[in-house]
Amino acid sequence: MSNKIDTYGPQPSGPAARVRSAEPGTGGGGERVAGVPAGDRLQLTDDAVLLQRLERAVAETPAVDSRRVAELRRALADGSYRIDAQSIATKLARFEWQLAQT
Repeated sequence: MSNKIDTYGPQPSGPAARVRSAEPGTGGGGERVAGVPAGDRLQLTDDAVLLQRLERAVAETPAVDSRRVAELRRALADGSYRIDAQSIATKLARFEWQLAQT
């Protein structure tokens, strides 16, 4: 079985256009790819491979640093937590500047 996917619009060129080929039913690294029958062929661009790696890294990263939360709770409870307004203002200004650059 073979499926053809036609893309719409201009096609990328250069490094983003490079395609990774996979053996039937496997990913580029030889691992099985779910949903890809053994007789079909799968091709991923370098960008798609990078996106997959980033998605895996995000999924493996905990959403909350429990140790940091516990430290903040302790500091708030015992009154030792101090707010550094200058540091916050500097970071906000830097963030705004970075947004303006993009």
